[in-house]
Amino acid sequence: MTRAIEQQLETDRMILNFGPHHPATHGTLRIIMELEGETVVKATPEIGYLHSGFEKLGEDLDFNQYITITDRMNYLSPLCNNVAYALSAEKLMDLEVSKRTEYIRVLMCELSRIADHLLNVGMLAVDLGAMTAFLYGFRVREDIYDLFEIATVLVLPPVTLLWVDS
Repeated sequence: MTRAIEQQLETDRMILNFGPHHPATHGTLRIIMELEGETVVKATPEIGYLHSGFEKLGEDLDFNQYITITDRMNYLSPLCNNVAYALSAEKLMDLEVSKRTEYIRVLMCELSRIADHLLNVGMLAVDLGAMTAFLYGFRVREDIYDLFEIATVLVLPPVTLLWVDS
């Protein structure tokens, strides 16, 4: 009869990046894990971590081409990013816009903020088990997105566009 001898395998400590998860989830998360063999010794969460290379994308684009990239920086409030970028470009070029433009920008940003809050509160409700509240908030958010599509001719995801010519 032979006896099996268990021997501890010596390994170096390994650092493993877990995440970040896809930005379409309602929380981006990266966990820096330290492993010894198959055992997780330490896990350090980095909440909100996301790098998409937006700066690198902008190196070869003109100011008017880069505005489409700012849409993708925040999938909930693309118009707020557009306004911030436009304000920066206008300041660098020493341009002034009309009061009407300023009012429209404020209106679009505030509607964007309301749509963000609707989705945020709706997702919180889902986390608490109330799917219906999310669906009501999402429907109102879609109405706001319909206004954005009319104002900007942009299609913002998810889209429910019904256009009726009268």
